[in-house]
Parts: sequence; structure tokens; C-alpha cells
Amino acid sequence: MNSLRRASLALAIAVAAGAVYAFAMRPHPVFAATAVRADRLHVNALAHAGQRVVAVGEAGHILYSDDGGRQWRDAVVDRQPGSTLTQVAFSDARHGLAVGHDGVVLGTDDGGEHWQQLRFDTEHTDPLLDVALRSDGSALAVGSFGRFLISKDGGSQWQPAATPPAIGDGHANALVRSAGNAMLLAGEAGMLHRSNDGGATWEQLALPYKGSLFGGLALKDGAWLVFGMRGHVFRSADFGTTWEAVDTGLPTSYFGGAQLNDGRVVLAGQGGAVVLSADGGKTFRIHRVGGRASLAAVAEAGDGHVLLAGEAGITREAL
Repeated sequence: MNSLRRASLALAIAVAAGAVYAFAMRPHPVFAATAVRADRLHVNALAHAGQRVVAVGEAGHILYSDDGGRQWRDAVVDRQPGSTLTQVAFSDARHGLAVGHDGVVLGTDDGGEHWQQLRFDTEHTDPLLDVALRSDGSALAVGSFGRFLISKDGGSQWQPAATPPAIGDGHANALVRSAGNAMLLAGEAGMLHRSNDGGATWEQLALPYKGSLFGGLALKDGAWLVFGMRGHVFRSADFGTTWEAVDTGLPTSYFGGAQLNDGRVVLAGQGGAVVLSADGGKTFRIHRVGGRASLAAVAEAGDGHVLLAGEAGITREAL
């Protein structure tokens, strides 16, 4: 009996000790900080803020890198709406705007580290698809179903443009701006307009193609490129008066592009396709055909590398 009592007493002590430990105050376990992976985020656009690169994409996420895309940090977004962001642009190294679904507009004045919600449309979920900042501090934003907005105070207040181009209810996909005040507006069904005064007035252009255009580039030599569905790329040396079709070697849609510091032109698009031009967009060669994940944006990364962004996140690749 004594041994049974001793065993029972030992069990009772063990249970009591376990209860004391279970309810005792002790430090919480340390977990790794939660962070968005740049290689796992659907990214729609890239832009330079000085030497910094800023990326925007799904669920309102914004990332920035100060080392050419090797490492990325999460930006802080005040009143994060969670709307997918479609495009981002900067007027200088500090001031930028990002736009997206639900007509959202976000602004930054510190190079993309912190963002504030400037606009959010509670009635219309249609996306804004591109934004451009003008030299006078005003801004333009375009989007689906003919949305064309203007801000005269850097993005704080927006109104429908007083003199919009005749785009009807078509989707306006891209605003392409040169170093001066020249601009192109491109969209679906061969939509193409030009402006010589930063978007105050527009002139409709004739393009020998009636499919959708997704983007364009103002090149350093004064030429312009527009690109879109099924590998269609057009080049103009006279600011859109005449256009010449360019064969890239791939019948794939192009969604993004950039001209690098060394003058080469890079276009990227459906299925991860990437093509390169060393003569200002007159001819292209295939860099890679790609796979399943499409690319939406290209940006200079330095050291002979570019950043390619899209459905599979951001990758840094040598060209």
C-alpha cells in the first residue's frame, strides 16, 4: 500500500506541476517576420524612382528595391484598399502615383517607401490602367470603358478630363510620355492618339492595325514604338504620322517594354517571351520564348541585367 500511495502522490505532484507550467507567464515564441516574396507576387508594373525600383501588383502590394532587384522591401500603404494595382509612375526620385482597380490612386513623396490613398471609387470597380505625371505637376489617368481622368494638384483631386480624346467606351491601356510634353494614348481596337501639349489636346492617329495595343515606348532617338496582340509592333520616326510594322519573330502578345541605358530595347509578354533590339526597335531577335507565366513589365537593373515582372513575380536576368 505504501508503494501505491507513493506512486499516487508522485502522479499528483506531476499533474500539479504541469498545470502550473501550462498557465505560467513566459515569453511568446519568436516567429520569422511575415513578408511578401517578390518571386511569388503577381506584379503588373515596375518604375524607377531615381536609382530605386518600385513594383506594384496584386492585392495592392507595393515593393521597392535599392540594389537592382536583388532584395525587396514592403512599402507602407496608409488606408490600404487591397485593390490590385496595375501601373506606377514617378515624376522624380520622390514623387509618384500608382493606380489600379476600384479607380484607386495612391501617392508617395518619399520615393515609394510610404504611400497614401488619394482616390477610391466606391461605386465603380472598373480599373485605371495607366497614369502619367506631367511637367507642370498635374497628372492623367486612363482605364477601362473610356475612363479618362485629370488631376491638377499632383493626384490629390481627380475629375473627368475636360477635353478627352474620342475614345468612347473602349479600354485605354497605356499613356506613353516622352522627356518633353509629347504623349501617345493607346488602347483596344487600334486606339491611338497623340498630344503635343502634355495631354491638354489630342489628335486621333491612323494605325494599320485594329487589334488591341497594350503599351508603347518613347525612344531616345525620337522614335516611338507601340505593341500589342499577336506580336504586333509598330515603329514611327515622325511621332505617329506614319507607322512601320516590325517583325519580332514571335506571334505573341507583348505587355511591357523598356529601353535600357545602353540603348537596347526589350519587349516582354505572353508566356514569358522576351525579344531584344539593338537598333532602336527597327529589328528584334528572340531572347527567349518563355513558358506558362506571362510578363507584364521590364526595368533596367544595372550590371547588364534587367528585371522581368509578371504572373510569377520578379526575376533578375542577364541580357
